[in-house]
Amino acid sequence: MLLYLTSNDQINLLDFLNDEHGIIIKKLSGTFSLRQFVLGDLRSLNHFQYIVIDLNAIKDSNSDIMEAVNAYKKMFTSRMIFYIEDMKSHHDLALKLVENGIFNIVIAEDIESIRSEFLKSISDLGISKRDIMRKLAPDEYALNTSVNLYKFSKKDVKIAVTGVQNRVGTTTMAINLANYLSSIGAKVCYVEANEHDHLSKLPAFYQGMTSKDDVILYNGVKYLSLHSECHDEFDFIIYDMGVINNKIISAIRNNCDAAVLCATGKPYEINDIEKYKDLLDTTLLSTIFSLVAEPDQHKFLKLHKDIYFSNYTPNYFDGDANESIWTTVIKPFIRKSEVKYE
Repeated sequence: MLLYLTSNDQINLLDFLNDEHGIIIKKLSGTFSLRQFVLGDLRSLNHFQYIVIDLNAIKDSNSDIMEAVNAYKKMFTSRMIFYIEDMKSHHDLALKLVENGIFNIVIAEDIESIRSEFLKSISDLGISKRDIMRKLAPDEYALNTSVNLYKFSKKDVKIAVTGVQNRVGTTTMAINLANYLSSIGAKVCYVEANEHDHLSKLPAFYQGMTSKDDVILYNGVKYLSLHSECHDEFDFIIYDMGVINNKIISAIRNNCDAAVLCATGKPYEINDIEKYKDLLDTTLLSTIFSLVAEPDQHKFLKLHKDIYFSNYTPNYFDGDANESIWTTVIKPFIRKSEVKYE
């Protein structure tokens, strides 16, 4: 179900989603204060999967819009999508939205492109940060993008991702890393090197996943179980090892080029983190803490060296969310990186 806050001029813009794709749309037309709408008028928007905001219908200042966006993200899980018709007047706001994690921004001008962007925005992955930044800042993006510009020091770099305990984001981080590597031009596979069997459930849930001979292909990443047969050569192989133990430590030390240790920074994890970091002392190790409040981050930085705090990553396949972490993790395996002008 989709909630559409629309100006009177654009009230029929999304009708094709209902007519052609069966999406139920509730329209509210007129002029709105988004800040008041989010903070005052409605107490729950979670029964909507998407909320689409026609910026022509919003009367708030940019600062009030951003306050509403940040409040919305804290209170609700439904996806926020902006339609910006007059990009020239709202370019700074669009960049601010991206800075705050809103990537589903429709800015096309002709009707077919507008429809295409809306369909992308409601797809499983949505519009990525890379996609929207290519449109908002094409010159700057051309200078800073690393897509297809990396060369790697060797083939089949093996990176193990393991968790200090259950439910610390190990699988999310492993798939995240694999998708980041794919986005910069690496040939990469993810291996479910644990007994959870999460992988077999994904194709039924995510539209566009293809599965053949026990190998899943999605967004340029190959997903394998321990029993899959695949004889391809890869730049990187990401092993999702599950919860760390002595057997996994031995496998990492003997077979992997690097490891990522996942944790959430709970007090009961501290001793295990230190113990496993000591056992993996000869391994190129990165420790990633997820879901740590900002005041607590400073405490951990005093206790631990070489740790990272992941951004909130509800989307398995969003490799951009923790780009700065992954850039550091793979740095030892980068032989050369250059900037090319388009």
